[in-house]
Amino acid sequence: MRGAMGAGHSFLLDPWALARSGSSGRKSWAGIVPLRAFDRLAALAGSGATAVEVRLDFGLDDEGRCRVRGSAGLRAGVPCQRCARTVPRAVEADIDLLVLTSEAEARALTPGHDTCVVTDPSVPVAALIEDDLLLSFPEHGCEDRDACEHAAIVARAGPPGPDGEPSGTRRESPFAVLAELAARQDQGGG
Repeated sequence: MRGAMGAGHSFLLDPWALARSGSSGRKSWAGIVPLRAFDRLAALAGSGATAVEVRLDFGLDDEGRCRVRGSAGLRAGVPCQRCARTVPRAVEADIDLLVLTSEAEARALTPGHDTCVVTDPSVPVAALIEDDLLLSFPEHGCEDRDACEHAAIVARAGPPGPDGEPSGTRRESPFAVLAELAARQDQGGG
């Protein structure tokens, strides 16, 4: 369940008016929303991301509730845990939620429904889609951690220094001394 509080207040929509206007052709909304309209997403997306591309379709479900479907996406910098670099990745979210007017109405639904509770007819676009974008955020910068194209470079160059660049020093395994002692014992020198 999500709420409209705290989300950026630019790009306001009236989901109920759009859902009821099927015959007037105002059933869809598409636009580019600045990243600054998303409080939590902006902090996660990094400095390279600037906007979110959004397409939303509004309608009424079988029980007359406002239903919003669509998609939202952006390119964001995602840190790779393997190579310690920030990698540009597409973040795409499918949107499918019910816009409700009370917490009680949301609690009465089965847990399988994604809901947004709003009390004001004007809802920021960010309030409708930010949670889905956050849940769609990639866990890793490099799509396949084991095949990270930068990992070999980092292994040769060493771990990143304070400036984020490879330090040029290679860390020796903490078990290297034990391996050396074991080798000496096998040779009878120990």
